[in-house]
Formats: sequence, C-alpha cells, structure tokens
Amino acid sequence: MKIDLVKGNVMKKIFLILVAVFTVIVISGQPAQAAYLPMAGDLVKTAASPAVYIIDDDLKRHLFSNQATFFTWYSGGWSEQKIKVITQDEFDQLDNGKNVMVRPGSNLVRFDNSNKVFAVTPGGVLCEVRALYGDNWQARVVVIQSSFETDYIRDNSCILTSASKLPDGSLIKYAKSNDVYLIDDGKKRKVTTDGFKANGYKDSSVISNVPTTMVYTSGKTSVTAAERGLSILYSLVYNLAVTSPTNPDLVIYDIIFPVSQPQVNTNYNVVLQIKNTGSALTGSAGLRNVSFIGQDFTIATINHGDYPSVSRPLGTSQIFEITYSGKFIASGKKTFTVKVDEPSELSEVNENNNTYSEDITVVQ
Repeated sequence: MKIDLVKGNVMKKIFLILVAVFTVIVISGQPAQAAYLPMAGDLVKTAASPAVYIIDDDLKRHLFSNQATFFTWYSGGWSEQKIKVITQDEFDQLDNGKNVMVRPGSNLVRFDNSNKVFAVTPGGVLCEVRALYGDNWQARVVVIQSSFETDYIRDNSCILTSASKLPDGSLIKYAKSNDVYLIDDGKKRKVTTDGFKANGYKDSSVISNVPTTMVYTSGKTSVTAAERGLSILYSLVYNLAVTSPTNPDLVIYDIIFPVSQPQVNTNYNVVLQIKNTGSALTGSAGLRNVSFIGQDFTIATINHGDYPSVSRPLGTSQIFEITYSGKFIASGKKTFTVKVDEPSELSEVNENNNTYSEDITVVQ
C-alpha cells in the first residue's frame, strides 16, 4: 500500500495543534481571551477593584465616584449593566480622564462634609437649593464623597429661592399637565415620549406641579430622539466658559441662631451673614438697607462692623455680618424673612437672589 507522507505529516501537525489547544483549555479552565479593544461608551472595570469607568470618544477612562452617580445616568441594577472586566495591563494603557459627575437635572446633591444641597446644571455647575423642589425634595438628594467636590464648579451667585426659576437641565411638568419639558439654555423644550426614552430620562427626575407663573420662552425644537448634547459622552467633553463677575452680588448666606430652640422672653443675638459672590463691593450700598423681619421677634439693638470702602472692600466670597439682639414674645414656629439691598440701589450680577427665609421653633 502506498502511503502519502505529505498528507500524513499535515494530519500529524493538525493533531498536535488540537492536543496543544486542548491542553491549554484543561490547564487554564477556559480558552485564551482576545485583547480588549476599547470603544467609546464601554463600561469597564478590573477584577481586582469594584470601581467602574466609562470610555470616552478619545478612549480615555472616566471614574464614576460612587453608585449614586452611576445610576443618575443608567437604569436597572448592576446585573443589567454590560460592564467589561479587563486586565490590569489593558486598564493601565487607558489614559485617565476627569471623573463622571451627576447628570444635570437628575438629582440634587449633597457632599458628606456639609448639609448644603445643590442642583447640578450642565458642566457640573452647582446652584445652592433653598426652595423650588417641593415637600419631598429630600428624596431627590444623593450624597457624594467630599473628596470629589472639586470635580464640580460652585456658582456662588446661583442660589435657588422661591423667587427663582428652575435651572438648565431640569425636567419639569406644569400643574394639571402631562407634558414634560427640558430647561435648556433658559428655554423650555418639549420632550416627547420617544425623546424621553431615547435619552435615558427617568420619571423620578421630573419636577411635577411646577406653577404656571414660572414662565420660560419656548425653544425652537422639541426633544424627539437621542441627542448627543444630552449624553454622558458629551458631558465628559463639555467645557463651561467661566467669566469673572463685573459687579458685586449680595446674597443671604445664613441666619445663625444661638440655640436650636430659643425660649420666649429670653434675649438672643441672631447673626445675619451676607455674602458677596460678585466683584468687590467698595461702599455701603446694598448693606445699609437690609430688611430683616422675624415673626414675633422684637429687636432691641442692631450691630455690625464698618461698611466696605475703597481701602477695605468686601471681596469675592467674603461675608458681612449684622447682629440683631432681641427676644421672642410668643412660642411656636416662627419665620424669618430677610432681603438684602431693599429697595434696590446696587447694580448686581443677579438681582433675583436677594431674598431668604428660614423657620425656627420657639418654646416656652
């Protein structure tokens, strides 16, 4: 019988290759995996760490600071997320980008080193919240580690009071209406059912029963489909142009009571803190005409330091304090209402953030 030596050698090589592959599978427990090829939008992590990252258009990795931040952008549970586990070497080859911030308009945020609550607007700009989000506002708050506070930009001139409008990024629904609108560049854009779903919005993010007195100009287009400008990838490359203020801007920073529950007919010093969030204030305008009304609080004396001057200006982020000495003449829940620059005599960056109110309970 004639034997084909060439064919026999080929078959022998194939057999040896199959044996080698089988041996690798048996030893390793699984076939050798292909190298990871990063793509924009990928969610990745390593086996050694629970930290999750997203890959951007430039193939940089961006960290989600915590679970709460992640789920402002995504829905469902962890098991529903398509997270790729990559090797440490593959991870190290990815350049590091800035951290992912909470999605604008999705939730309110608080840092774990403070009780102040903020709304997140495009670019990660924070506006302090003092009103507007209803009685159930606490359910909207997510807590972020203070070590990530520098990821955001705090706009000291943006303080949301009952006299303010809801900021950019907000999803709103007017009272007695089922229509949802996105506040975008100070205008309202209607969001269709398809647009709501395609952009990954959540019902829990919609602010309902917005009064019809909160009026916005209508935008030229509706949100009907997925828009890159509303995506997480766009948020990673969005750069906010920050300009220095050209005018002073006075806001009520805080009302400090000496005790949490003051007693009737007891003398107390209540300290009002006024913060300048604009350019330097070089005179008394705006500070000499403060309206301070405390329900059932009789004022005996008012004291404060020297008013700002050219030689001693009240600079950006500096605080001017006024102390009101007096006593409460009745018990119960009392409201303090304060307005700086009343009537208006100072040209400010924002003329709509001068009012503040706070409640305190007085006991017998």
